[in-house]
Amino acid sequence: MTFHDVLNRLDLWLEANASTERHVLNPPATARRIGEIAENRFALDPELRLWLSRHDGVSTWARPGGPGGLLPGGHYPLDAEGMRLGQRDMEQAVAWSLEDGDADSVVGTTAHVRWVPLARTLTGTELVVDHREGPTRGAVLEIDQDLEIWGAVRWKSVAELFEQTVTSLETGRPIVTATGREIRAEYVQEDDGVRQLVWG
Repeated sequence: MTFHDVLNRLDLWLEANASTERHVLNPPATARRIGEIAENRFALDPELRLWLSRHDGVSTWARPGGPGGLLPGGHYPLDAEGMRLGQRDMEQAVAWSLEDGDADSVVGTTAHVRWVPLARTLTGTELVVDHREGPTRGAVLEIDQDLEIWGAVRWKSVAELFEQTVTSLETGRPIVTATGREIRAEYVQEDDGVRQLVWG
């Protein structure tokens, strides 16, 4: 099954079962906005390009209470501009760590110049796509400072993340977190009346 097929399944499932989540997904990002993420620093992962050419993430202002958590763990997909800004923030963090002599605790732990943020939670946990050369190129890594998870490989690719997400949504099959806990998504109505996917 191709990544196109996976994204088609996601759109169809959301439209049928969680229409609020479907309607807060943005339309496609422009080629210019996608190109600005890496801006000739490195070649942007093709699956990340494909995702953005389908949906430019979600907007944090899309509904009351925040953007919701489409991806496992309550992560919401960033738009192209959020990815660009996140990558530049990581570049700055790496530069500061080198100046401060603190690179060992930052580079490849909480930031890297070739990591592109894909999604985050409202509490700051991030999923990043690794663009370094080597065996983890294209992998989706997790950073969770509260749980002391520092760039752990969660999925081998962006496509694998979305395929597991869609399969879990379709079947109720759990996804295992970085700490070994099983989570599933429920479409629930929050106290403020907003319906959204909640992973727990």
